Amino acid sequence: MKIAILLFICTASVAMNAQLVLDDFTTGEISHLTFTDMNENRKLQTGNHIIGQHRQVFAKLNQNPFEHNMQLSIKKGLLVMSYGYDTRGTTYLNYGVNKNGNAPLNIDASKYKSLKVEFEAKSTVNGINLNLFTNTTYAAYGKHVPAREGKFVFTIPFSEIKPTGDDFTFSDIDFIRLQFDSRSKTGCNMAISKIWFE
Repeated sequence: MKIAILLFICTASVAMNAQLVLDDFTTGEISHLTFTDMNENRKLQTGNHIIGQHRQVFAKLNQNPFEHNMQLSIKKGLLVMSYGYDTRGTTYLNYGVNKNGNAPLNIDASKYKSLKVEFEAKSTVNGINLNLFTNTTYAAYGKHVPAREGKFVFTIPFSEIKPTGDDFTFSDIDFIRLQFDSRSKTGCNMAISKIWFE
């Protein structure tokens, strides 16, 4: 019996340490932001369920010929973004900043193999980009994400994230930027419930 309990504790401990949650959107709420013009909007939220305790949301429209809205909110554990017909725009999530500017995270991500993003419902994501910074050197990733019904997890393997300089290292991630794009004629709707290293 003692061996079974010890085995359970060890297994639970390994499972708990197998991932590092960057954001589960249960803290740092944003009421509905609505965009119709090309002005950008930045919001900085704090929360215990955000890596480094701060998340910066930076959103902007690049094209809006029919003057439809782009809306964004964070509540009830979901980041929800909706772009109207032929409304093209970008939403950035930045981690490693605070109200004074840069606040290096100093994450040792070398023990993980991927970054994962969990989408809810039907998400018509057009593009996802990722930049991981070590000081001023970074590694980059970008890909089109096809629409899917229901909840799904999009995985970015570290092996596909390409460093732009020799000084980049997964053992010291200071700043994380995720970018979600709407580029289709039909608009774009997505909801994100969790981002983590695994």
